[in-house]
Amino acid sequence: MYLDPNHQMMAELIDGRSTKSASESEILNVPSVLLPGASIEFEARLRRPWGLVNPAAQQGEKFYLTSGIHGVGSVARLLSVPDGRRGRALNLGLVDAIDRTRHTVSSAIQEEVPGDVGALLSALAVGDRRAITSDVWSRLRLFGLTHLMVISGMHVTLLSIPGWYLGLGLSRTLSLFLARGRGLPQLAPCAALTFAGAYALISGFALPAQRALLTLGLVMLPKLLGRTTNSGWSFPIAVFGLFVLNPLSIITPGFWLSVGAVTLLLWFTAWRGRATWLRSLWSAQGYMLLAMIPLSLFWFQEASSVGGVINLVAIPVITFLVVPLVLSAIALAPLFPDIGAGLLNSAASLLGIMWSGMAYWAPVLGRESVLRQSPHELTFVMLMLAVVLWVLPRFRGRFLVIALLASPIAFMSRGADSGVEIVFFDVGQGTAVLVRQGREALLYDTGGAHSAEASAANRAVLPMFQSRGINVLDTLVISHPDNDHDGGESAVSGRAPPKQIRRGVAVKESEACRLGEARHFGESVTLRYLSMSLSGDSDNNASCVLLVTVFGKSLLLAGDIASSRERELLSYWGSQIRADILLSTHHGSAGSNSRLWLRSVSPSLMVVTAGRANRYGHPARRVIDDAQDSGVTVRNTASHGAVTLRISPGGKIQCRAARHRWAPFWRRGEFTRNCLPP
Repeated sequence: MYLDPNHQMMAELIDGRSTKSASESEILNVPSVLLPGASIEFEARLRRPWGLVNPAAQQGEKFYLTSGIHGVGSVARLLSVPDGRRGRALNLGLVDAIDRTRHTVSSAIQEEVPGDVGALLSALAVGDRRAITSDVWSRLRLFGLTHLMVISGMHVTLLSIPGWYLGLGLSRTLSLFLARGRGLPQLAPCAALTFAGAYALISGFALPAQRALLTLGLVMLPKLLGRTTNSGWSFPIAVFGLFVLNPLSIITPGFWLSVGAVTLLLWFTAWRGRATWLRSLWSAQGYMLLAMIPLSLFWFQEASSVGGVINLVAIPVITFLVVPLVLSAIALAPLFPDIGAGLLNSAASLLGIMWSGMAYWAPVLGRESVLRQSPHELTFVMLMLAVVLWVLPRFRGRFLVIALLASPIAFMSRGADSGVEIVFFDVGQGTAVLVRQGREALLYDTGGAHSAEASAANRAVLPMFQSRGINVLDTLVISHPDNDHDGGESAVSGRAPPKQIRRGVAVKESEACRLGEARHFGESVTLRYLSMSLSGDSDNNASCVLLVTVFGKSLLLAGDIASSRERELLSYWGSQIRADILLSTHHGSAGSNSRLWLRSVSPSLMVVTAGRANRYGHPARRVIDDAQDSGVTVRNTASHGAVTLRISPGGKIQCRAARHRWAPFWRRGEFTRNCLPP
């Protein structure tokens, strides 16, 4: 089996948690020696892909489908591992050879230019973004520059220009030696396509590069055949060609963002008046920066409020100076190492000046300069109509119409909603529960994490924060110190700093959950802490138990407490421990969720937050049977996805599972239209 070490499947397969025969050190060292084109042999337990499904988040199964990943699993036994840094490279095919070249170029750039600037240059040169850390991405988002770290159609098209003039020069040179003084006019378009195609291949041949190359080919084809054609048809034909080559591309946000941006640029070009090329360039850039705000908010739930101004400088500098310099350095380095190093350092100097300026201004601007909101579909349509009308020169009253169409952006905030939303996130084997009223939010646990970057919070929780415009948490409760409950704390605190933290096991006394503490949250939510850590408690039994009351309905969150602690709480609080909605303790473990607990709490709905086919056997069959025998509706995030409850001021509860009945074709699971029985 051949695997690209950058591919997510490799990260899924090399997972020491489920390893039996292979040691953890063996498996963790595999990525350091496995290079593109090398081979590794192993026995693995594979299964059909199953992803996390959460509101506003990228859907796991959709990602696997569009990425061409047909199986995930874990390594059972390693049979052979590449020996040494070079790996055991067999006869490399074309794709492997290109990937090996990209890896070599990226390593050379980062060796010559270490740090963040080197990582950014690697992304610009060969599309290798592995070395870009989460902090770097955060700064790029702050200034609206993430799009520049993706090999775009602009970069690919730019590379065709020197190719065109090189081919044109060769054609004119040949005309001096050929009969009748005629050269080969086909050399110019051939050279342009060669330059653009080479860059598209070495940069990873992503969707924007495919679209640009296909469009460029359609423009150049008539020139190769010595014919003329209407260039206005090139882009629609290119879009159709992309669909034919990769039909699944139409379900990715990147496809529609790319197509939408180019369509708007062509629209602007069709209506622009006569002007100098410099004025036309700046006008087009300004229009596109304005147009990208609603597109970015709709597809990615965020846009930089200062990005328009920053991009006016950053796009020309990076596109016309940094990228040509670094690509020239790559081309000349094999023959003229000193010249190549000089060009690379020049590109690094230019980018370094920009990066230093961004580092200085980032604390001044703060995270508030990033707009994080998901506009309603109707709001998005109205905003795009305003963008389209903006360029019409003779449309009287256009500014009044544009103002009316753009006015909904002032009301995108969902803070005026008086209802309360409760979300049990699908974070795999872990727990994360959000209680939100308007912009006020409480998060109970954060899910697990393999590393600071690879956390369930980044994949499941934070996209919801962006969609709802949550920039600050009122309260963050960490039930107890287990990775499946607190693994995403750093990610959550970095994106939405909490005003208050409560912990089941606290180092600081001010952060400890205190028995009987009560407070109001938002306009209609009351919080009450029912437990505190005692001497001799295990981490699980030290879990912070929280009772949330909303419009006369109650929610009980009890972490991972065992049945012994359940009995103690029932003995202390008696009939006060009753809840309409119950988070199953310890993910539905048989050592918790006693029959006495279920009868005493008497919920109408119990939600289990567990991972699909987890090795612990959660939830236990006995727990499910006891709940159903008591008339309790059970919903498991492993099979139903995230469970969202909405409680209206009258106390009415509406429930929806992410894997609902009207699910797209790629989604699997137990489909339900309503979580609650009729």
